[in-house]
Amino acid sequence: MVQLKQVSMRLKSIHNIQKITKTMKMVSASKFTKAERELKSARAFGYGPRKFYVSSQLQKEALGKEKEKEGERELAQPPEVKKEDVKKPRIIYVAVTSDRGLCGGVHSGIARMIRRTLAERSADAPHHKIVCIGDKSRSLLRLAYGEHILVSVKQIGRTSPIFKDASTVATAITQSGYAYDTAEIYYNQYFTPVKYVTTIVPAFSRKNIELAPKMTAFDDIEEDQLESYAEWTLAALLYYALKQSAASEQSSRMSAMDNATKNANEMIRKLSLLYNRTRQAVITRELIEIISGAAALK
Repeated sequence: MVQLKQVSMRLKSIHNIQKITKTMKMVSASKFTKAERELKSARAFGYGPRKFYVSSQLQKEALGKEKEKEGERELAQPPEVKKEDVKKPRIIYVAVTSDRGLCGGVHSGIARMIRRTLAERSADAPHHKIVCIGDKSRSLLRLAYGEHILVSVKQIGRTSPIFKDASTVATAITQSGYAYDTAEIYYNQYFTPVKYVTTIVPAFSRKNIELAPKMTAFDDIEEDQLESYAEWTLAALLYYALKQSAASEQSSRMSAMDNATKNANEMIRKLSLLYNRTRQAVITRELIEIISGAAALK
């Protein structure tokens, strides 16, 4: 028979866990409201560089029109890497995650997509590098692709991301000395509080921007200005991705804590029923022993 003390301790433990998950849900709801509000102003940082890539034909796909309702906008995909090219392109994969967990499959989805992409391209370490934003992506990718990791940035996601965080990551990539051709930023595109999609947005180096098919349509630009613009577009897209991922993470954490609270309620109900049945069985057994002893003395 189940010990009454064990059930009681288990019930008390789940009550404490329920208090924690309920508090975390309330905190995530507050942070999610702030992240969703800040995301509106950050969308311009993502739209501008991608519009330039489409205008200069660095991207073949047309950029979807911005619409009033969230979730109706088509997402532009990065150009495919041609296997027949003689010179292998040098690509960096930027995984936008954070240092915190308890938010469902937000981080594991990004790591899974990067692993699948690297496997499909038969990626070698000299031509394919990984930039990990947040400790979660590093821990998920370190075992299989440790030699591919170029830069790892921590302390992201503890507070609301700002443009300084994005420029810090962009500076770390630039100062690493790795001359990349294309950067693929993997992040979670926020749609609604219950929906997000793992998405890729490309960023190009100064050399690729110079060789864009319709770059001549723009005025003559000096080399140092083009270099500065390439660095700024990388930072702007990183800032946009950080804001999108922050909103997705908070909404996912809010949903995860809500589900955990509901599961705790269900476990408390079942354990309370088990506790009452066990307690009643103990009382019944003691009464039988008392009555049997009294009957034996007669």
